[in-house]
Amino acid sequence: MKEKMTEFFKSRSREILPFALSSVMSIGVFSVYSIPLFSFWTAGILIFTAAMFLLCNFTNKHRLAGGIMIAFLAFFLLRTFFTLVFGYDWGEGFQRWFLTGAEEAETQTEYLLALMVSFVPFFAVSVYYFSCVLYRMSFLTLVSIIPFALSVKVLTDINNVYIALTAMLNIAVLMTCLREERSKGRITAGNRASVFSAAVFAFVLLIVSALIPKESEARYYDEFERLFMDSSNNRRLSDYSVFSEFSGGPDLFRNYSNKYLYMLYGDEPPYFKRQTFDLYDYDNLRWYSDPDYSEPFCLNDEWAEEARKRSLEKLRSAVIAADGYSEGFIAKYKLSKLAEYGNFKDELKIMNVVPENFGAVYYLAPARAVSIIPNTGRDMIYVTRGGVFRNRELPHEPDLSYQVVYYDEFLSRYYWLELGGADFDNDECYEMLSELCDILIENNDPLYENAEAFLNVHTAAMDYRTSEYEENTEEIPPKIKAFAEEITEGLQYDWQKAEALQIYFNTNGYIYDLNYIPADPSVEYFLFESKRGSCTHYATAFVLMARSLGLTARYTEGYSPDITGRDNVFSVKDSCSHAYPEVYIQNMGWIVFEPTVAGDYAHNPETEANMGFEMKIDYSLVFVICVISGIMLFLALAAILFLPAAAERHFVRRIGKFPPEECIRQVYLRLSRKISVGIIKNPRAMTPFELASELERLTGCETDNFAFIAENALFDQNADPAGKAAAIAAYENIRAAAKAYLKEQKRLRRIVRKGR
Repeated sequence: MKEKMTEFFKSRSREILPFALSSVMSIGVFSVYSIPLFSFWTAGILIFTAAMFLLCNFTNKHRLAGGIMIAFLAFFLLRTFFTLVFGYDWGEGFQRWFLTGAEEAETQTEYLLALMVSFVPFFAVSVYYFSCVLYRMSFLTLVSIIPFALSVKVLTDINNVYIALTAMLNIAVLMTCLREERSKGRITAGNRASVFSAAVFAFVLLIVSALIPKESEARYYDEFERLFMDSSNNRRLSDYSVFSEFSGGPDLFRNYSNKYLYMLYGDEPPYFKRQTFDLYDYDNLRWYSDPDYSEPFCLNDEWAEEARKRSLEKLRSAVIAADGYSEGFIAKYKLSKLAEYGNFKDELKIMNVVPENFGAVYYLAPARAVSIIPNTGRDMIYVTRGGVFRNRELPHEPDLSYQVVYYDEFLSRYYWLELGGADFDNDECYEMLSELCDILIENNDPLYENAEAFLNVHTAAMDYRTSEYEENTEEIPPKIKAFAEEITEGLQYDWQKAEALQIYFNTNGYIYDLNYIPADPSVEYFLFESKRGSCTHYATAFVLMARSLGLTARYTEGYSPDITGRDNVFSVKDSCSHAYPEVYIQNMGWIVFEPTVAGDYAHNPETEANMGFEMKIDYSLVFVICVISGIMLFLALAAILFLPAAAERHFVRRIGKFPPEECIRQVYLRLSRKISVGIIKNPRAMTPFELASELERLTGCETDNFAFIAENALFDQNADPAGKAAAIAAYENIRAAAKAYLKEQKRLRRIVRKGR
C-alpha cells in the first residue's frame, strides 16, 4: 500500500504540487481579511481548487469540449461575482472592504463568496496552465506574488508561513517541471521564450499596478511634511487667528499649502467655520459681518444646553408622541414616512482638535455644533448668533487642545430630507412646531423642550432674514434672480431649491480655479461668462441666488479638513481654507451646502458609507502603458514575421558581392552557427563533411558537393566563381529543408503532448 501511494504521488507530482501552490495562494488571500486557516472557507477553497484542476486536466486532453466548459464557467463566475459585489450599493461597500483589509467595512458573506468565485479559479487555472501545460517561471512568479501584493496594498501584516510555503512550492514546481522536460528532451537552447515571458511579466505588473485604485493622498504624507518640509507656523497671527473685516480669506490663505494649523482625531469631519458674514457690498464685491451676529451672544454652556436639544431623532419622537396625544397630527402635517421609519438616528459625535502651535480667537465648530470642551485653559468661551465659538478678545493658548461635540452632519440630514421632515414653508413650519409644543406641554411631555428648541431656531432664523439683510437682498441684480428661478422652477421647498442650486454648480461646467483672475470680478460675470473662480465666487453666487428665492442663507468661511491616510486622523492646513454657504432648512436648522466641488455634502445615504475613503484609478497611466505596449507588440510582431525573411534576403544579397573564398566561408559559418542550431547538437565542432552529412541525414536535403567546396575554400584557400554559385545554391536548399524539418518536429511534439 505504501509503495502504491508513493508511486501515485510520484507520478502525479506535476499536478499535486501546483494544486498545493494554488490552494496556498487562495488561502493567503483570505487570510488578508482575517479568515482563519481552519475554517469552512478553507475547506471550500480546497474543494473548489480540486474541481478546477480536474476541469483543466480534462481540457488539456479534450481541447474543444473543455474549452467550451471553461468559457461557460467563466461567464457564470463573472456574473456571480458582479452580482455579489455590486449588490445594493454598486460595489462601493465591497471596494471599501477589499482595499482596506476589512478595516473600513464589516465583512459580509457576499464579499467572501466574491473572493471565492474570483481568486480561487483564477489561481487554479493560471497555476495549472503555467506548470502542467506550458511551464513559465516568470508568469508563475507573477501570479504567486498577488496575495502578498494585496497585503501590502491594504497595509496588513504578511504571514511568513504563506511566504515560506509559496516559495518552497514554486521551487518544487520548478524542479519537477525541469526534470520532466529534460527527461523528454524538450529543453532547447535560446532566450526567445525567456525574453517574451519577461516582457509579458513586466507589462502585466505595470498594468495591474496602474489599475489598482490609489488613495487621493499618500498615507503618512503629513508626517513626511512635518519631518522634511516647511510646516512651521511663521506667520502673522493677525492673518489667521483673528476675524477678518470682510470676506476673501480663503483665497489668501490657500497660498500657504504646507502650513499646519490643526490635527483632528475622530470620524469623518464636517466643514468647520471660522467666521460668518451677513451683508454683501455690491460696490466692493465682498461680504461684511453684522455686529449683532459676530459679537459674543452667550456662553458656551448656555449654548450647549439649548443646542443639545436640537436632535432630529428627538424631534421625530416628539412628532410621534404628539400624534398619540392628538390623533391625526402626523397626517395633518404629512409626516407619515418620517414616523414609520424606525431606524432613524441622529448621533452626537466628538472631534478632538489639537492646534499645531497655533492660537486663535475662534474655535473650530461645524454648523450643528453643541459645545466646545477644552482640555485645559481658563478662557471663557462665547458663541455668536451665527454659531461661531470664540474668545472675547485674545486668542486661546497655541497648545490648547479641545473637543468639539456636534450632531451628525451627513446621514441624519439626508434621511430627514428624503423622509419629508423638511417639506414645509416658513409659515407651515412655524405652525407645526407651535402646535407640537402646545400638545406636548399640555400633556406634560418632556419632549416639548426639543420641539421648543427647534421653534426657537426657526424664530431666530426668520428674524435674521427679515431684520438683518432684507434691504440687502433687494439689491440683488434681477438677472441673478431670474436665473435662480429658472434653475429651481417647479420646486416647492427650500431644501429642494438649495439642492438644485448645488447640483447646478456641480454639473454644468463650472471650474474651480484659485489662480484665475477674472476680467470682471462681479457675480454676474462668474455665473454667465467665465464659469471659473475660487470658492469665494461659488459661495457668494449661491447665497445671493438663494436669498433672491426667499431662502434664509449666509456666507461662511472656515476649513475643509484634509485626509491624512491614517485612520481617523485629519489635518487642517492653510490650504484647507474654504468658503461655503449655510442655509436654514425648516425643522432642521442651519445646514451646509457645497456648490464649489461635489463632495460629502452632496452625497445621499447610500453612498455616505464611503465618506473619507477616496480611491482613484490612474487611467492616464493605464492608457500610456497600453499605447507603449501596443507599439512594442506591433514592432515585435513585425520583427518576428518579417525580420527573418528580410535578414535572409540581405544575407544572400550581401554574400553575392563577396569574393568566392569569403562568400563560401560566410555560407559555412551561417550553416554551422544558425541554420543547424536546434537540429544538430554542437554543429560548430563538426567538419564541413560531418555537418553536410548530418544535415542530409536528418532533413533529407541535397547538399551536393558543398562539403568539398567548403573544405577547399577554408583550408586550401582555393575557390572560383562556379564554387561560389554552388555554395549559394546549396545554402538555399539546406535552409529550406531545415525550416521544413523544424516545422515537422513541432507538429510531432504537439501530437505527443496531446496524447499524454
